[in-house]
Amino acid sequence: MAIRKQAMNDMHHAEWLIDRIIFFESTPTVVELNNIKVCETVLEMSNNDDPDELDAVRSYNDAIKLARDVNDQSTVDLRTRILKMEEGHVDWAEIQLAQIAQMGLENFLVDQTEGAAG
Repeated sequence: MAIRKQAMNDMHHAEWLIDRIIFFESTPTVVELNNIKVCETVLEMSNNDDPDELDAVRSYNDAIKLARDVNDQSTVDLRTRILKMEEGHVDWAEIQLAQIAQMGLENFLVDQTEGAAG
């Protein structure tokens, strides 16, 4: 999964969750952002991504349990849909790290950029 596609997925997740909050006639809080971690290398970026995605998976699992406890099936369905996408992000991050370990960073980067110029 390309980084751009993953970022777009995350923006859609936020939009869907905001819509759900508004449905409940509440006001979403969108000014509290997580700290942005600026990475200087591809390896640092790859190592940085996995813990955040795992935190998101844990958070969605907790939210699904809570929605089930209050019999809110629509929220369960929405959170489950997002959870599956987040699990895909975790898989992608783990694959990237495994490829870097197997190929070495330089060969990984060459492989990732092949065809990008054309």
